[in-house]
Amino acid sequence: MPNMKQHVLPLIFLLQAVLNIAFYGFPAFMFSVIVPNSLYEELAWTLPFAMLLYFGLGILALHYISRGNLRRGRPLGVIYLGFGALGSAAVLSRFSNDAPALLVLHFLWLVLSIAGIVLLLLGVGASRELSIVAMVLLGLSALLSAFVADWMVTDYYIHVHMGDNIPENASVIVAYPENVSINATG
Repeated sequence: MPNMKQHVLPLIFLLQAVLNIAFYGFPAFMFSVIVPNSLYEELAWTLPFAMLLYFGLGILALHYISRGNLRRGRPLGVIYLGFGALGSAAVLSRFSNDAPALLVLHFLWLVLSIAGIVLLLLGVGASRELSIVAMVLLGLSALLSAFVADWMVTDYYIHVHMGDNIPENASVIVAYPENVSINATG
């Protein structure tokens, strides 16, 4: 029976993946807050790729750590969890009076990220079986977050290009409108 300590680190990654899937890829919002406003217009298009890279770091970290290669896995894991902690802290500091559910999610993400960093720095390993489950869920999280980020970026650029023609908080649906008769029954 493997050491129980080896289940804790993959469990942190697994919890983050489940939170992300359950709450529709909210780390995309976290990364959009990290980018300074002055650079956001030029860098917004990179947000979906940043999501794939971010979760890819977590997957690679778990892969190496579960194979016993802490020398490669630890830095990748610290980068993944460090960005998560930084992004969560940025959201918590910037939106401290808004949406309580959003704040709870980011606080939980911050706590999980810090706990993961501590475990990595202590040199705790990871069980292969639980790591595989976590890696699969992190992959799904990456795709979900990339799609959410793409939606955010599309909405942002439409607001930028339309300027003052639409309200600031409006959501724009990108599609070709269809004419529907008001008098149609059925």
